[in-house]
Amino acid sequence: MIDVRRLRHDEWRVLRQIRLEAIRDSPDAFFTPLAEAEAYPDTVWQDRARMAALGEGQVTAIATDGEMPVGMAVGLLRPDVTPDVVAVVSVYIAPPQRRFGIGAAVMSIVEEWASSRGASQTSLWVVETNDRARRFYESIGYRATTDRQKIPGRPHLKEMRLVKTIIASR
Repeated sequence: MIDVRRLRHDEWRVLRQIRLEAIRDSPDAFFTPLAEAEAYPDTVWQDRARMAALGEGQVTAIATDGEMPVGMAVGLLRPDVTPDVVAVVSVYIAPPQRRFGIGAAVMSIVEEWASSRGASQTSLWVVETNDRARRFYESIGYRATTDRQKIPGRPHLKEMRLVKTIIASR
């Protein structure tokens, strides 16, 4: 049975495990190189889990199968850049768990949190050539914009921005 919920403050090891798996599986989809993420001290993961659990400036949704993390999504408030938009980052579902609704479930948690923080939109970037991810996002209501950006250190890749309108609940 898959459990989808918000990350708790004491689950930094779970966060570390799923994030490193995500980078190993899809290195082009994440900015942080694997060696760099593996070298982070425990305090980095502890701080990230604590901040996510507070739910003030960010939220992390995770999916677990028993003790094994199988998915995640993170929402970030960036009021100095876009006060009514939550940036969605670090979306990942383990390959054997894809196409079972887990991605939609973790995204739903992030979107509900964004709504509760007064956001009117969620926004994310996806590598242009990642058709599978783009189709998934479109299937849950995201639409492509004309915004494109190069990925630092990877000149052969570009990202496109997708957005979803949500109803702010505050």
